[in-house]
Amino acid sequence: MPKTAYVNVRVDGDVKIKAEGILNELGINTSTAIDMFLKQIILKDGIPFDVIIPKFTNEKQLKELVQAIHLSNDEPYPSRIKRIASLYAKREIDLDVAIYAARRYINND
Repeated sequence: MPKTAYVNVRVDGDVKIKAEGILNELGINTSTAIDMFLKQIILKDGIPFDVIIPKFTNEKQLKELVQAIHLSNDEPYPSRIKRIASLYAKREIDLDVAIYAARRYINND
């Protein structure tokens, strides 16, 4: 079937670049990937993956952060440290930034 319709979308530039890099490794261009996605919507009669609010458990990341900043393993941890670990668990910041923020908090306390 010939392709005659257009889809124009705006996406975050970093997301586009990262996705295209992965697609290139797979040997698929963005247009083909979007076509595959739309066909899966038809086959599944809906979104072809779970659309949920992820529940991040930051226990592992909290322990990793506590060890990295040499904080006592005794709980309770300060709420600011828990918040930093939560951001790290959600991948909103990387470990280096989490360590920097946690050390800065500890040293200013």
